[in-house]
Amino acid sequence: MPFAANANHLGSPPAALPGGRIISVDEAKALLDAKGASFIDVRNPINYGRGHLPQAISIPFDGSADSPGDKAALVKSLPKDKDKPLVIYSHGPTGWKSYRAAEAAIEAGYKNVYWMRDGFGAWEARGYPVKFGAERN
Repeated sequence: MPFAANANHLGSPPAALPGGRIISVDEAKALLDAKGASFIDVRNPINYGRGHLPQAISIPFDGSADSPGDKAALVKSLPKDKDKPLVIYSHGPTGWKSYRAAEAAIEAGYKNVYWMRDGFGAWEARGYPVKFGAERN
């Protein structure tokens, strides 16, 4: 069963990210302002186009545990510098996509992986800058 169809049966993602770190939208904003991190939006292109963090790269990710090809495509699309902070997000705290994307980055050897668990919805609710359009950055 595709991940999207199965998401409601998984419960909430874990409260910890082994090998990485969960950050708040405020911490993500500080990283954005410092211009020292790469931001990865794993939502679908339509949602990315409706609004995303400035500087975020769109890398749509299904998040299915049963889709190794999807995971490989995600990792191949990530920035090449595995030491630079990498902030990964999707819609919000109940989404497994961004958690699984962060896991994939950690498994691929990225050393500073941050999962913005509260996601784009919380970012937008805080009134932080939002960029619109479907370009990938």
